[in-house]
Amino acid sequence: MTISLDADRAAALQQAARDGRIESVSAYIGAAVEERMGREERAQRIIDGWAQTAEQDDPQAWQEALDWARQTDQRGQDVAGAAA
Repeated sequence: MTISLDADRAAALQQAARDGRIESVSAYIGAAVEERMGREERAQRIIDGWAQTAEQDDPQAWQEALDWARQTDQRGQDVAGAAA
């Protein structure tokens, strides 16, 4: 695996490793990735719980919301201003 970093960030990480402030650049990046993935997994569990509750509370409104989301989702489309 190869990653790209801003040159200033890469230099700062390398200096931190040389100074002994971090174990290594790889260990630092690995820990950062683990932390970020953990936050995203926790957020997904919260969203999933909310979605389940919303669907159970009002199945018709939930289905209407899903239909709207599918109709308006333009990810991956070449549309000006759309998120890719």
